[in-house]
Amino acid sequence: MNTLADAHAIYVEAIRSLMGDEGLKAISEVNRLHGLELGKAGIEQRTLRKGDFRSIFEFFDGGRPYFGFDLSIGALTDKRFDLKVTSCPWIESFKARGAGSDLCEYVTKIDEGIGQVVDPDVSMSIPKCMMRGDDHCIYRWVTE
Repeated sequence: MNTLADAHAIYVEAIRSLMGDEGLKAISEVNRLHGLELGKAGIEQRTLRKGDFRSIFEFFDGGRPYFGFDLSIGALTDKRFDLKVTSCPWIESFKARGAGSDLCEYVTKIDEGIGQVVDPDVSMSIPKCMMRGDDHCIYRWVTE
């Protein structure tokens, strides 16, 4: 598991160092597009359902044995879904690699893309993040 966390930290910090903000914007978009691909596969496999935010939780919770995150639903309406992460096995790897406290903003664009397959009008933010010192993370998908 640390290998995947290390890879995220290495590519984001390398791009930050070499290309600055423009590189980080590019990484964000590439990750979002990859999330769209993963989300489309999730729809085909019926692990995600269009218009159903709860299926996003089920999709990520299904990866728990591989990824190791402890997840719960923080809020769920037809316009907003908060995924609460209370344990992240990647944090120590991120910190050991010297990753910036904003690393998750770039890596989780994958998650935003996954959510956009469920609802194309959704955007995702991270109002709480353990990399920024919070005791848990909140990944928030909102549609307007």
